[in-house]
Amino acid sequence: MHQTDETNPAGQDSGQQIRALWAEMARGWAAGDAAHFAACFAEDCDFTTVRGDKPSGRNGIEAGHDALFRGPYAGTVLDARVVEVRFLRSDLATVEAESTVTAADGESLTSTHALAVVERTADGRWLIRAFHNMVPAPRPADRAPAASDSTADRPTARPKLRHLAIVARDPGALAEFYTSVFEMELFHRDPDGSCFVSDGYLTLALIKHRLDGETPVGMNHFGFQVEDTASTSDALVAAGTPKPAERFSDRPFAEYRAMDPEGNWFDLSEHGFGGPRPPSDAAGTGN
Repeated sequence: MHQTDETNPAGQDSGQQIRALWAEMARGWAAGDAAHFAACFAEDCDFTTVRGDKPSGRNGIEAGHDALFRGPYAGTVLDARVVEVRFLRSDLATVEAESTVTAADGESLTSTHALAVVERTADGRWLIRAFHNMVPAPRPADRAPAASDSTADRPTARPKLRHLAIVARDPGALAEFYTSVFEMELFHRDPDGSCFVSDGYLTLALIKHRLDGETPVGMNHFGFQVEDTASTSDALVAAGTPKPAERFSDRPFAEYRAMDPEGNWFDLSEHGFGGPRPPSDAAGTGN
């Protein structure tokens, strides 16, 4: 039986020590000190980022965060909150934690949810042995599903158009337009100002235009959510289009980039594109 730190026989002090790890991470982040931040993790920590990247242990975590502190997250603050500690043994526990990254002007840039495994070492210290981070998708208000929401009468394997992307000069202003006029929900903001909004079914990425880039403003690409990217890739190749390429991007909302016969780009994703779950997904697998 799992026990919270409040009911674990020797858990009060242990729970406080575990929470202190997240406080140390926040102090290291605020100082822009990647070594301080990474010291909370075991040398061989299994760390997964929101993009699905897996840096190699503590050294990889330090290197990755050093790049963040010198780049898009320079001068930011991490608000790290432990939600729950559950002891598996007196020296082993799982931790649910939430974090918000805030810019120097107080603007919230992104929020994440993490599940971690922590272990007490032989010298009595607690370190993080595994850490899986994610960007949570906000849920719409609960409601009873309407008859039109049922998936019983339509193929579950049919790809769904779930994503559009626009390159914008002022993503923040466009996000304000779509949220105020069409009641869309802003659910993610990149450090460069790119904004992601959703109507509960379709996500709209408002990507910051780079003045030194060649990509024009306006419609850029769209995206399909599919059940199996491998089989969809095979179908695309059979149709005479290039094999979809894995996306190496700082955005966590798609896995592959493909092209139709006329050269139009689109994304493929199994896990979805973020944002609130559509009503038909509320009781199912969702994004």
